[in-house]
Amino acid sequence: MLSNQKPVWMGVALIFSVLSVQAQTKLQLSSFENNRGSWSEVTKVWADPLQPNQVLLSEGKGSILLNAPDKKKPGTDIVSREKFGDAEVTLVYMMAPGSNSGLYLQGQYEIQLLDSWSKAEVKAGDNGGIYERWDESKPDGQKGYQGYAPRQNASKAPGVWQTLNVQFKAPRFSPSGDKIENARIVSATLNGVTIHEDVELFGPTRGAMAGGEVAEGPIRIQGDHGPIAIKSLEVKPFDRPAPEFKSISYQVFPGSYTELPNESTLKASSSGKIASFDEFVAGLTTSSLSKFDGTISVQKAGNYTFRMAVPSNGLGAIQIGDASEPMQLRQGMILAAKALQPGEVPFVIWVSKPTDWTAQGFYLTANSDAMWQKTYSEPAGMDFWASDPILVDTRETPVLRSFIELPNRQKVSHGISVSSKSGSHFSYDLNTNQLLRVWRGGFLDATPMWNDRGNGVSRPLGAVTDLSLNTPLLHNPDFSPVSKEWQAKGYQVLGDGGVSFSSKSADGMELKDQIQVKADGKGIDRSVSLSGNSAPMMIRVAPGKILTPVSDTLYWIEDSGLFLQMKVSGQKPQVGAEGIFLPITSALNYSLLF
Repeated sequence: MLSNQKPVWMGVALIFSVLSVQAQTKLQLSSFENNRGSWSEVTKVWADPLQPNQVLLSEGKGSILLNAPDKKKPGTDIVSREKFGDAEVTLVYMMAPGSNSGLYLQGQYEIQLLDSWSKAEVKAGDNGGIYERWDESKPDGQKGYQGYAPRQNASKAPGVWQTLNVQFKAPRFSPSGDKIENARIVSATLNGVTIHEDVELFGPTRGAMAGGEVAEGPIRIQGDHGPIAIKSLEVKPFDRPAPEFKSISYQVFPGSYTELPNESTLKASSSGKIASFDEFVAGLTTSSLSKFDGTISVQKAGNYTFRMAVPSNGLGAIQIGDASEPMQLRQGMILAAKALQPGEVPFVIWVSKPTDWTAQGFYLTANSDAMWQKTYSEPAGMDFWASDPILVDTRETPVLRSFIELPNRQKVSHGISVSSKSGSHFSYDLNTNQLLRVWRGGFLDATPMWNDRGNGVSRPLGAVTDLSLNTPLLHNPDFSPVSKEWQAKGYQVLGDGGVSFSSKSADGMELKDQIQVKADGKGIDRSVSLSGNSAPMMIRVAPGKILTPVSDTLYWIEDSGLFLQMKVSGQKPQVGAEGIFLPITSALNYSLLF
């Protein structure tokens, strides 16, 4: 069953450029206060996710910050020496099994860092949650309030590097020091998955630093609750004011235009001046061409990108600065990128409505590094950028056949995706017998598949790890691919999160491939059997080149964020040019933990 779910929209785009704390390229404890005791600088960190004890193993001395509290060295919080207001904060961190920590923005607002591996339902106190505020005067059970759970559990296994990205707006204060606007989490993503959008923070969360809310404050990492490792902490201040459109004049010309005419031939039906584009009214219900001109006030030099579009098959043109090329009307998204200096810069905008419609106006935004996206104009009463998403209801449709897009934009034509109640899922290519991807979180967005005419594609909703780019299943011992054409013989659903696939090659080899999501959701078990084969071969099980033994049967594929678990002690994976391989002649069993 497919369901429509209303999206939460926001007017801020993610702009990734990084500035590390104190503009350092190497993260150091000297960037923080209170940096002794349980904290150290190491070269490598890893953990066994299957062990219940809260331990992070390490070696060497390097640029990874490790908090490893024990009885002799109790855990301590560290606080950045630098202070920030509006900022984008990107933290790459690793949790020990069962461990607990937190990222405090401005020392006041905690984003929880927790080992929430395999939890089917998450709360405000789970990984990526915005922690509760606290009031001791309230009755028991009501002391905690205004916490916000992440939209879905996008956490990875303990012992794997995770990435939290937060766009944060600091509270605003009057000249007399009174708070006039609350802080906001504009957006937060965990391992590439949006978990918060436009969340207002009405006050400090529990455990905030003394002193209360401030215009600028430090980054604080909680260290007194358990082991955590920090691979990088990057803070990009948002301190660039957005340009402002000033002295806007407009003219409206009746008629249908798909190309700009000679302006001297045009006769305006109306004209005037407006303070903003939202004040504009064409005054015509039929087709028309409108011209806007004026100046843009720029406060800070930089590279700016202006984007405009006209809905309902309309056309537009935008020119920033002095004319260098003739303007042309175009459909779709129109970009004007310009390096601007402080001062007044001329602009010209054309908006063409070649057919009758009801929507007035057009879409216009500006972006620049270290600047919040600014929206200057939106079509009246019309959301034309996206439809409501069509999400697959796993209770009714636990398995879905669809096209599957790979990262290199190839499209798998005979793909199948399998869900589980635990929140872990996988996709499979019926043509090549390749396990394509695994992920945790929501199941599938079928909007591209079913909206409008549809293109047949479904997309995973959670934290995805891609395993194959439509490459062959079998390889020779020298890692060269074995060329075989497989004919799918069908598949059998085995229950929650389990499917058995069957195929036959042109030369008579038969393949049975059974994949089952683990009951606890921590990964998948795979069993591959080949009949009619006597030659030693290899199967590529995952991308990656950095393989760390964790135990006799467990390996960490660091650059893929996966653990490879062998069923037989002593069976060792091999690192090839194209990833991690396991040998097979007639049968192979292994697990991937993620």
